[in-house]
Amino acid sequence: MRRNLSRSFGLALSLIHVLCLSTSLFAETTLKQAMDGIVTRFYANLDQEALSSLSQEKVLELITDEEREVLATRYWYFDVNVPVVVSVIRNVDQRVVPFWLDKDGFAKTNLVVKNTEGWAFEVWQKKFDAGRVELGINGFDMHRTVYFVCIGPQDPGTKVEIANLFPPSEAVTRMKKGAWMYRDWDTLYIQELPESLEGQLLLTTYRGRAREAHLVNAFRRTAYPSSAKPDHVTLTWSEDPRSTQTVQWRTNTDVENGVVRYRAQDASPDASLEVRAERELIEDRLLMNDRYTYRYTAVLRGLQPSTTYLYSVGSQDNGIWSDEAEFTTAPDSDAPFSFVYFGDTHSSPDWGRLLHVADQRHPEAAFYIIGGDLVNTGLFRDDWDKVLEYSSGVFNRKPMAFCLGNHDDQDGLGAWMPLALFAFPRNGPEGVEPERTFSFRYGNALFLVLDVGTSPEIQARWMEEQLANTDATWTFGIYHFPMYYLGEEDEYAAIRRRWEQVFAKCHLDMMLHGHVHYYLRTRPMKIGRAVESPADGTIYIISVGLPGRERPRKVPEYVEKYMSGGPWYQKLDIDGNRLVYRAYDTEGKVCDEMVVEK
Repeated sequence: MRRNLSRSFGLALSLIHVLCLSTSLFAETTLKQAMDGIVTRFYANLDQEALSSLSQEKVLELITDEEREVLATRYWYFDVNVPVVVSVIRNVDQRVVPFWLDKDGFAKTNLVVKNTEGWAFEVWQKKFDAGRVELGINGFDMHRTVYFVCIGPQDPGTKVEIANLFPPSEAVTRMKKGAWMYRDWDTLYIQELPESLEGQLLLTTYRGRAREAHLVNAFRRTAYPSSAKPDHVTLTWSEDPRSTQTVQWRTNTDVENGVVRYRAQDASPDASLEVRAERELIEDRLLMNDRYTYRYTAVLRGLQPSTTYLYSVGSQDNGIWSDEAEFTTAPDSDAPFSFVYFGDTHSSPDWGRLLHVADQRHPEAAFYIIGGDLVNTGLFRDDWDKVLEYSSGVFNRKPMAFCLGNHDDQDGLGAWMPLALFAFPRNGPEGVEPERTFSFRYGNALFLVLDVGTSPEIQARWMEEQLANTDATWTFGIYHFPMYYLGEEDEYAAIRRRWEQVFAKCHLDMMLHGHVHYYLRTRPMKIGRAVESPADGTIYIISVGLPGRERPRKVPEYVEKYMSGGPWYQKLDIDGNRLVYRAYDTEGKVCDEMVVEK
C-alpha cells in the first residue's frame, strides 16, 4: 500500500499544484512582493510617527485581505504524500501569537520542547490531508527565535515524504535530542522533546527569517542619507593591485549614470581618462528617509605600478563631481610596504576616530584590512552608511579589504548588501558565492580572506591550493572567528584542527582574527602545540577596533600577549624577509610588538 502511495505521489501533487495555481488569486505573489507592496503603501499613507508606532493590530487593520492571505500561506509551504500532523513549535517568550495560527485551525497543545539554553517552545498542531501545506509568517515583530516545524504521519504506519519545499534552502532532518534548531546557530540544540515528536521530519530554519515580515518597531532612519552629490567613495581591489584600481561610490536615485575621471599625478588635466561605472540599486525598505540608493563601481585598468593617480567621480548628466583624491598602485617588485589591521568595528564612531588617528600617524600605510563584523546588522544599510561616513577621507585614498563576520552575514539571510557595496576579487573556491572568499597579492605577500559563511572544508582545500602554488615570502589569513581564544567552550576546535593540517603542510605565517573583543597574540603554533620558531608554526592574532570590556582571563601558556579593553590597531611593516609587527592604542602607545625574520 505504501509503495503505491509513493509511486503516485508525484502525479497527485502535480495535479494539486496545478489546481492551486489556477484557482488562487495570490499563488503567484511571493511574501517579499507582498511586503514590498505593504511598505510602499504605508510610506504613501502614513507619516514617520505613525510608521514608528505600528502595532500588530494596526498592521492587520491596514493590509488587504489578499495581503493577509499571502502572509498566512507563503512564508513556508511544501507538499506531503500522506495525511500528516504538522507541529508549529514557537518560543513562549514571543508575546504575540502569529495572527494566522489559530484562524487556520492550529490548536495549542500541552507539549513543550526545550533547547540547550533552557528556552521553552510551545507546540501548535493541525492535521493536513496529502497535498499542499502552507504556513504563515512568524509575526510582525523581530522575534529572532522564529518557529520551526515538525511533520509526522497521521497513520503511524506510513512514511512521510516532502516535495516542493519553500524556501528551498531550508534543511529537512529528524526531530531528536541534539538536533539543530537554527542553521545559523550551530551551538543551539534540542535538549528535551515529547516522545510523540521523536523521529518526525524536522524543518530547521534561520533566525533571520524574523526580518521578512518585520513591521512593528521596524522602521529606521539613516543619519547619512544619499544625495545627488557622490559620496562614500571607497577604494578596493577586484583585480591586480599593480595595474588596476576599483572605485565605488553612492548617489541618490536621481542620478542616472556615473563616471571616474582620472590621470597620472604628473599628467595635465587635459590628459584625463574616463571610465563608466556599473550601477546597482541598493534597497533597504525600512529606511524611512532613504529607501533606495545607487551604488556605482568602476575598475580602472592599464595602470602603471608604483604610480600615483588623481581621480574624481561624478555624473556627466548633472555635472556634480567629488573632490579630487589620489591613490597609488602596488609595486611591481618586492619593495617595502606596510598595512594596518583592525579587528571588529561594528559601525562604531570610536573606530572611525581610531581609523583617522592611524591614517595620520602612518601615512605610509598602503592599505587597510578589517577582520569582520564591520557592522552590527549586515542588511541594515544605515549601519553601512556609518562605516562609510566614518571612513570618508581615508578609504578614498587607501584601498581596504575585509572578511565577512557573523554580524555582516547575520541570521542566515546572506551577505548580499556588503557584497553589493564593495567589489573584491572573484577568485575564491569553485561553487562558492563570488567575493565571499578571495585572495590578493601585494608585493611579496599573499593574503587569504576567509568567510564565516563558507564551508571550512571547502576553504581548507582552497587555502592548500593557494599556499602550495605561491612564491610569496609572507602569507596571511584573515578570518573572523578565532582559532585560539580564551573561551570556556572551544567552539572552533574542528575548524582549527582541519586548517592546521593545511598550515603544517603549506606554511601560513599569520592568521588575523576578531569576534571576541579583546587582544591576543599566540606563540607560533603547529597542530595545537607551541613551537619555538615562526618558521615552524603560525602566529594567531585577535584584535578589536572599538572599546571592549575589561575582562581578566586565565591565559594559557601558548599566549604571548593578552589585553582586555581596547580599542587597538596593528601596523605591519614588511621589508623583504623582515616583518615588524606593532599593536597601538588610541594614544599611539605601542602595546605589543614583535619582529620576524626569514
